[in-house]
Amino acid sequence: KIQPAIEYISQNYSQNITNDTLSAISGMSTVYFRKLFTQMMGISPIAYTKQLRIEKAKEMLKSDYGTLSDVAHSLGYANLYDFSRDFKKHTGVAPSRWKGIYK
Repeated sequence: KIQPAIEYISQNYSQNITNDTLSAISGMSTVYFRKLFTQMMGISPIAYTKQLRIEKAKEMLKSDYGTLSDVAHSLGYANLYDFSRDFKKHTGVAPSRWKGIYK
């Protein structure tokens, strides 16, 4: 039941994704969708989206994609601060440090 939402997230992770959008794609109420998604995936839909963005960021930082701002904007972050905060929260390392460590 949540597979359409997972596919949507994987194709649109750089966009602003809401639970309302995902629940509509999956054909269920927002409350039920969020509960079902969290039960099946172990994290909320929005946390899953952030996790996917961070995984993509790791790949981009390893590949000389561009500046940290380029990476942040291509992943849908409004600014470098929000990206850096989320990246460090998920990895324990600032993105600038990650880029240096894993090159």
